[in-house]
Amino acid sequence: MNPFKEWLKNLGLFYVLILIIISIPILTVLAVLSIKTLVELRYWIAGTIGILFCTGAYLLYRKRKRYKEELKKSKEDIIRILEHAINSGHDVDISFMGGLLKISYRNSSDRKTLPPSHKEVPSLPQEISH
Repeated sequence: MNPFKEWLKNLGLFYVLILIIISIPILTVLAVLSIKTLVELRYWIAGTIGILFCTGAYLLYRKRKRYKEELKKSKEDIIRILEHAINSGHDVDISFMGGLLKISYRNSSDRKTLPPSHKEVPSLPQEISH
């Protein structure tokens, strides 16, 4: 083998060993200081985690409440549409499949009526009566 390559290999090994010898005490000191800091600041850390947990629970509660209100509104709209369909003489079919609700109805008479809206929409044109 080439003596120069052998010399470079030995020199590289020397520097790797020196880095390991120097880095082990530094890493040990950093680990001890980190543990000491965590022990000294344990109340601040616990308080911060508690505040973050309470904030997350509050935000989850607000989101859940808003979602519940939307479901209630949707339920009221569906019930209003179904009542109109039944009162208009439509055949109504309600089925549950895989946890999903499917509602369909068809007109059994020649009349075609739409369910009434729960509030007037001013941007739509008015019907013209002759």
